[in-house]
Amino acid sequence: MIVTKNISRSHSRSFLRPGLLLMAMLCILTAESAAQTADSLVFTQVFSDTSKKDATLSGDIDLKSVPGSIILALGSTKNLGVLTRFSTFFLGSMPPSAADPNVPDTAKINGNNLGDNNFATLVEFPAAPTPNTGSYIKMDLRSIRRINSVVLVNLFNLVTSYRLRPRAFSLYTGLDSNSLSRVYQEVDNLDTLSSKYTMNIADVSPVRYMRLSIDRVDASQATVLSEIQIFGEGFVPTGTFVAKVDSLTAPSNFGRVYVDADFEEGTSVSVQVRTGTMKTVDSLNWSDWSEPVTFSSTAEALAGKLLNLKEPRRYYQYKVNLATLNVGTPRVRGVSFTYQQKLIADSSSASIDPDTIQTFKKTQLTYRINAVMSPGSLGIDTVKIRTASPVQLTSVLVNGTAVPYSAVVTPTTIQIGFASTITATSLIDVSFITRLISDARFPAELISKKAAWNPQNIDPKRTATGDAWTVVTEGLAASTLVSLRVDPNPFTPNGDGRNDATVIDFAVANVEKHKTLRVNVFDLSGRKVREIATLQTGINPFYGDPRAGGSGILWDGRNDAGTMVAPGVYLIQVAIDTDIGGEVITRTVVVSY
Repeated sequence: MIVTKNISRSHSRSFLRPGLLLMAMLCILTAESAAQTADSLVFTQVFSDTSKKDATLSGDIDLKSVPGSIILALGSTKNLGVLTRFSTFFLGSMPPSAADPNVPDTAKINGNNLGDNNFATLVEFPAAPTPNTGSYIKMDLRSIRRINSVVLVNLFNLVTSYRLRPRAFSLYTGLDSNSLSRVYQEVDNLDTLSSKYTMNIADVSPVRYMRLSIDRVDASQATVLSEIQIFGEGFVPTGTFVAKVDSLTAPSNFGRVYVDADFEEGTSVSVQVRTGTMKTVDSLNWSDWSEPVTFSSTAEALAGKLLNLKEPRRYYQYKVNLATLNVGTPRVRGVSFTYQQKLIADSSSASIDPDTIQTFKKTQLTYRINAVMSPGSLGIDTVKIRTASPVQLTSVLVNGTAVPYSAVVTPTTIQIGFASTITATSLIDVSFITRLISDARFPAELISKKAAWNPQNIDPKRTATGDAWTVVTEGLAASTLVSLRVDPNPFTPNGDGRNDATVIDFAVANVEKHKTLRVNVFDLSGRKVREIATLQTGINPFYGDPRAGGSGILWDGRNDAGTMVAPGVYLIQVAIDTDIGGEVITRTVVVSY
């Protein structure tokens, strides 16, 4: 049965469009849970009630211009430069490092210094030995904006830095980074009385990309910029409404979230929630904000999406994030959440042992779930554990005793179905063998047949060092690329549905920053046949068939032209850039028909 319940006065108002969202939501819930026996409750927040806004945490939104709705704030005074990606391109000399004049000073060529709101960082174009006439700075606004002014800030934002000012320059803008039009030109900057130079743009057509070209440099002085500030018409790119902390009448299992909103092209709305066991937010009794649940169309928002929260919890706080990649804004009238107070388990917690292991060493871990039940609990039929690397399941015990179960193990999950519903307080031990390339978390959920539509996430509880289901790795792997395996090998891409592709498994270790990873196929003559992947990655396990939810790299036997390669032996090469030159591993694979 679906029950609509108002939790507080602030939740008692219906949506402005005669309950459209609530009616649609209830229809969807009824269709989704026809066989459901557990009760579901709903609370709704409409934004005609502004009393729930947390003014301290909310920002860049407008609750006044469209009564009853949240929209993005206008951004004429907001510096869009802090959201922009800057890249520098030198056609002359680069600034030399103080330690080695033959090496560029990376701190003075980093384009992102220009959008960090720090006047002490800079980009320098030297005058000698090779002048930098024609060098340029590329800017990606990361959304489509109407730009009406761009401000160049001198070194340290000081008038006394005028000798380092740009002398002649041009600004180009456009929607395509390869096709930009000049919208401003300064042929002789004589301003020595200001720390900033403002370019007022007459043409405020929508743009995403910009380029500042250094048309002329001083013969003896470098050209130095501390910041490039960008201002425009229209709405800010992002804004957030954060509600005040609120409470339900009892600890609850949260279900789906629905949004009543209108979307213009290129706009989106996302919802995040955090939950707690007490009213005051702190790091031990409250969860972190959940991953954003994002909607980009009215139909999608009315259909709703399942929340992934720490539960059961009584206290909650949510935020609604508005975003635009264009010149428009979404309009949000309200949000609704479903929840259950008839729980799968009254409470549950999880821990893992051991919680510290050696990097990439095969180790058996035991995942212990403490499920507290009462006569009113729905009971546990399935446990689902998310894993960071592929595992080999070894045993399942309930209160120390082996029980009948079925299991489905994928590269990223263990799902255990019990032959009999667990209805009494129990300790559930799931043991498995795995190896980890880095620290990993193992979140899990309980599922009841009586409410299969709404799993109950296990609450790991917070410890002084983090969640109790986290495993910490110690030591380093022997190399950056670890455990490269190609399987099946041979494979037969003949379309019969068996072994039609091969999966390339490996792990990336021992990198502090994201590096470029390349996976290519060569024939025995050394000719590249297929570029399978080029991507940026940090420490990461690439394991498992991606068709089954894994993160391994798939090769379907085709070349770059999309045709099947001839039968024979090929070389799979995995390469990654590193700070010491890079690492490459190669394996052979046989293609047969």
